[in-house]
Order: sequence, then C-alpha cells, then structure tokens
Amino acid sequence: MIRLEATSTMPRILTLLLITAINPCLGQAPTSPQKAPSRVIEDFWNIETSGGRLTSEGWYGTSGFFIRSDLSPRRRIINVIRNGRIDAIEETARTATWAEVSITTDRVGQIDSLLRFTPSPTRGPGGVMLLKGPVLTFNLVLTEKQWKINKDGRRETESVVPLQWLITCGGDTAWINVETAITYVKDQEAKIKDPDVRTNAEKTLKYLTHLP
Repeated sequence: MIRLEATSTMPRILTLLLITAINPCLGQAPTSPQKAPSRVIEDFWNIETSGGRLTSEGWYGTSGFFIRSDLSPRRRIINVIRNGRIDAIEETARTATWAEVSITTDRVGQIDSLLRFTPSPTRGPGGVMLLKGPVLTFNLVLTEKQWKINKDGRRETESVVPLQWLITCGGDTAWINVETAITYVKDQEAKIKDPDVRTNAEKTLKYLTHLP
C-alpha cells in the first residue's frame, strides 16, 4: 500500500496530483444512468396525447423514441382519452436489455378518417360496467441501433446512437386527449368541403364539448 503525507516539502496540490496519477478514476464524472423505460414512455405519452403524431412533421419528430418507427399512415383511427394526468404508467416486466411498460388510460371513444366519433362502450360482456380502460403495453429494448424516419417520410438506414431504451413498435393509431381532439376536429372541419364529413365533424364536436 502506498501512503502519502503532505509536508512542507510536498504541498497539498502535489499530493492530489500524485493520488490522481495512482488512481486515474479519481476526479472523473460518473457516467449518467440511462433514462428509465417508464420515463421514456411518460415523455412519449405526454407528446402523443397532445397530438404530437397527428402530422407528418410530428411523426418524424417522435421517431426518435422508437428503434424502428412505422411510416406515417395516410388514414388512421384516433383514440380519444380524458383530459388530465389520470393515466397510470407502470413498469410491469424487465430484464437487462428488455422492458415492458403498461399504461392504464381512460378512452372515451374513437374518431375515424371521416371525422365520425364512436363512443367507447360503457358495458362489457355480461353487462358488466366498464369504468376505465384499456391497458396499453409498450415493449422497449436497450440498444445502440436505430432506424429513424426522414423528414420526407422515408426510413433512414441503420444508425448508431448512444445506448438507450427505445420503443420497439409505434403502431398506426393515435391517442389524444379531449382538448386536443376538439382542436383537431375544428382544424379538419375548416379544410373539408364535403358536406357529409362536415356534418360528422359538427356531431363529433358537439359530443366532445359536452362530455361529463
């Protein structure tokens, strides 16, 4: 064992330099831990429910959450959930390089490509009342490889990224809260000339603005 003592002939600063030379790890900042899988999903869910993937630009912007993002669909079903932070996010399984995170949300209905709104059923099989749901499951992997989406909508070639938790599949459906859904339908209604679709939009807005 090497023992160092500071004396008048060995100033304190020299002692520190010698200790650092003996142990190079001293004075180095520790490696920051990876963002937890549940935190990755929480960050993604905040963007998703605010309408982050309703546009091609937003779809491109959120592709960084996925190891291999799906291409932006031309038509999709939009799920509408209640406003507010009432969704429960929980890590339900995990290994060294894989994790499963579940979100229990409260879907009030769906909007299709013709702006028709279909309310979620209030009762399940046997007449059982449904109070909340569904439960969504996300799988993540700890990886240094990724295939992002270009701004033109095409998928990039494989790229090497810092080791991080990435979602394995994005799906082609969207999940937005009621407030975002109202804004979305109003924006679409202003662009559409088809009278039937505009009627659908009016009915959808009426339902969403009067939700309990």
